[in-house]
Amino acid sequence: MKTITEENWGRISGNRKVKRYTITNGELSVSVINLGATVQRMIYQGMDMAVSLPEPKLYEKFSIGCIGATVGRYAGRIAGGQFSIDGTEYRLTQNQNGNHLHGGKKGFHTRLWNSRIADSDKGECVEFTLLSPDGEEGYPGSLNVSVVYRVTDANGLEITFSAVSDRDTIINLTNHSYFNPNGIDTGFPGFRKPPKSDNSSVELTINADYILELNENGIPTGNFISVNNTQFDFRTPRILVSDMEGVPGKTLGGYDHTFVIGQHGAEQPVAVAKGLESGVTIEFFTDQPGAQLFTMGNPGMTFAFEAQHFPDSPNHPDFPNTVLRAGECFRSTTEYRFSQK
Repeated sequence: MKTITEENWGRISGNRKVKRYTITNGELSVSVINLGATVQRMIYQGMDMAVSLPEPKLYEKFSIGCIGATVGRYAGRIAGGQFSIDGTEYRLTQNQNGNHLHGGKKGFHTRLWNSRIADSDKGECVEFTLLSPDGEEGYPGSLNVSVVYRVTDANGLEITFSAVSDRDTIINLTNHSYFNPNGIDTGFPGFRKPPKSDNSSVELTINADYILELNENGIPTGNFISVNNTQFDFRTPRILVSDMEGVPGKTLGGYDHTFVIGQHGAEQPVAVAKGLESGVTIEFFTDQPGAQLFTMGNPGMTFAFEAQHFPDSPNHPDFPNTVLRAGECFRSTTEYRFSQK
């Protein structure tokens, strides 16, 4: 039987209250908080599957890591913090090496969202909503955003993003959870939490023939690179950590690259991560054209698989379009589905 509970979880700066909701179906339990519309905890068969922090002030303190959070308005980097729509140039906050990253200094992951338990045609869920005003971080248009979390009968966490703007703008939303299917130890008060097993026991498959070529600042050049005979070829299962030495990185080392998702059906996962010690499999489903594989500064710990559009798409006409026209509705869905053998 599926249940949803609500609680006051604590407070952050300004004495602002953080709410936590826990959705469970008996096998999968997911806690989400209104700070950053964040997945605070994912427990499957009694094991923590993703990095979590034990109190809200730590999410505020370590907001740079976007731990489990909703990232926007634009996930990823925008070169020089600028882009144009129909010849009109917009300048965004430059918050990383002269570029714009993850929505700027006050991205969606730092905001306190409105929240409620809601009904949908698929059953009860938790909905977070946010109004991002015109000009925030330099973006045009007042943007109404919704993020809906739902636990499915198939032990999936389904995340549905939607947004409407009153002016033409750009948008790229993702969830930034850090996974280890072998389980993650809990109770550590800091950002870097040692997992029960490192990524050397994680087998990863990604349905991608290409990655995006990056310059020295992690900005796409516009070229697509074949994964053939490279450390980026995850089309057949391979151990994640063994391929990290020498991977071209930018600031932290390890993987921080966009995989171009190949053709797939709605019920075909775009990636699969298997914990060789736990027997747990995480299947990743999305309708987005790309995914960022990110292994943090310590590649032996956890990995993020951020389903999204490509970084810097507004400056690359050949990339999938990220312009949201006034009055139109943006909508995308990502799911993390868990099983164990």
